[in-house]
Amino acid sequence: MTHNIPLAHVQKHTKAISDTKRTEVANLQNYIQEILGDHHTFLQGSYKNDTSTSDINDVDIVAVRVNTYSSTYSSVPVVSSIMWDQIFSEIENKLILNPGKYQWTVVRADKCIEVRTSSFKADVVPAVQINQALKNDNIAIYSFKNGIEKVNFPNTHYKNGIAKQDVTNQNYKPMVRMFKNWASNHFGGLDVVSSYHIESLVYNSPNNIFYNDHAASFALIGGHIVKLLRQRNLIPTAIKSVCESEDITANWYLSNRQTFCDVLDKSVGHALNACQAGSQYDAQNHWSKAFNL
Repeated sequence: MTHNIPLAHVQKHTKAISDTKRTEVANLQNYIQEILGDHHTFLQGSYKNDTSTSDINDVDIVAVRVNTYSSTYSSVPVVSSIMWDQIFSEIENKLILNPGKYQWTVVRADKCIEVRTSSFKADVVPAVQINQALKNDNIAIYSFKNGIEKVNFPNTHYKNGIAKQDVTNQNYKPMVRMFKNWASNHFGGLDVVSSYHIESLVYNSPNNIFYNDHAASFALIGGHIVKLLRQRNLIPTAIKSVCESEDITANWYLSNRQTFCDVLDKSVGHALNACQAGSQYDAQNHWSKAFNL
């Protein structure tokens, strides 16, 4: 599609993080791995999957307690037990005692231990194994708020993202970043939609509407998401996550879904007007309205 939206105004919403920031995150993870020692750490979430916005300042680092298995989900015989509070405390104490050059603050949260540096907030997520090989996907994490374990599939998430990126001519991840920027502009600070919801909704969009023209893609994918959510309100069918392991609408309040859907619908209208505008001024004006700028 030919349109008059300045390319720079589109690309700023799809930009990935810088190499400098990648190095900072890698160094932080390596240091945490060194501190924890008897844990296997790895990055997960939007940073790991290259779907984070360029201004990312928080990362998720999973810390798997090696040779410790979930009594809820694992078939490996459990010889002795350990409480989740102790699993958290072991990691928490090591982090508190070893701030190193980061001079971080450490606070326990519901499912993680928050480590705040001058540059980043790292959520260190304690986990235990389900399978004997650490390379296998399944791990179990714990929520103190709900008092339950939950299975996570970080490798499946990563592999599904790679596959979607390949079948969309490398346009899937830029579009996830664009929609995350859009959501931040409209709902920043409000608990309307999560980063995981955004990524899963874009993931569920048809491959043939991911174009190299990301402005056109935003309008088409946004329109599909609005239609998908409105159908979900009429017929209670699941909208699968990127991991294809859960229904993302199950724990997403209807009022928040509706707010998200209504605002996106208006933004899609502005995006379509921007793509069809006869002048650069009008195109840029409608595009800015779409992104609440």
